[in-house]
Amino acid sequence: MIGTTARVGNPSLIIAPVRESREFVSCSLIIGTAEQLKEICLFADGKADYIFIDAEGKTPDAACFVTLARSIVLRSTVRTYKGNDITALACDLLISSIIPDVSSLKAAVLGAGNLGSKAALALAERGARVSICRRDDKATLLAEALNSMLSKHSQGRIIAASSLAEAADGAHIVIGFTQGLPVITAEMMGSLPAGALIIDGGIGTLYEEAVQEANQRGHFVYRLDVRIAFAHIVNSILSTEQFLAHTAGRVCRDGSFYVAGGVIGMKGDIVVDSLQALHSVIGVADGKGGVDRSRHPY
Repeated sequence: MIGTTARVGNPSLIIAPVRESREFVSCSLIIGTAEQLKEICLFADGKADYIFIDAEGKTPDAACFVTLARSIVLRSTVRTYKGNDITALACDLLISSIIPDVSSLKAAVLGAGNLGSKAALALAERGARVSICRRDDKATLLAEALNSMLSKHSQGRIIAASSLAEAADGAHIVIGFTQGLPVITAEMMGSLPAGALIIDGGIGTLYEEAVQEANQRGHFVYRLDVRIAFAHIVNSILSTEQFLAHTAGRVCRDGSFYVAGGVIGMKGDIVVDSLQALHSVIGVADGKGGVDRSRHPY
């Protein structure tokens, strides 16, 4: 796994802990330059089954990382992932496990960039009232854009706060998603309801005094750990590869055409559950992506 970060003050190379699941063992490296990418790819090619490249360009060189890796790697398989999506999913899963129902609760996202925006939208979709704050003047525009994505029946809303303190005031959930800059203060802890959940999503977004004050007041403080979602995302990428290779497609057998796995068949094709199980028939393709309901299923 080769990732990048926009976090302020990071060293030029970070070797993350080894991650394991039942399906894989992964080594993760956080880098910033194309030269580092070349060196790693040349070393890992053929030694690792897969080389995963973060597709989100967070540094000047990172925008070309995927293209560069694919031009270098000859024996391993190059796949892409989005590191911010892993972090955002981990945040959503952590919150929903600790507070299963956030509807009508106030949440604050301090640092509404790429990650913060994803977290705010997820909370609003779950019904929370989300206050966001950014270091520039785009918070109002961003809130309007995110609200336009919500269902018309959603209880949740996203509003732009004029200050960090205003955003956090009375919030049951406070998330710091700056690029490692401290924004969650000790003074904020007194305005939160008992047992509030505070998440350091950007790593380094809490002042030391805030951590002490939060613990003294009985709030819950977490440093976001991406392991919550890491294996899920990697396994999903690997399972998608297997799905496309073995389950989905269109084939001809004994004069009949079979389709499976979401492939849109021509009218009259036989829709099956998997190309590995042609006997498991779902119906006959209508030629438009559905099943012809006028014909009796097999």
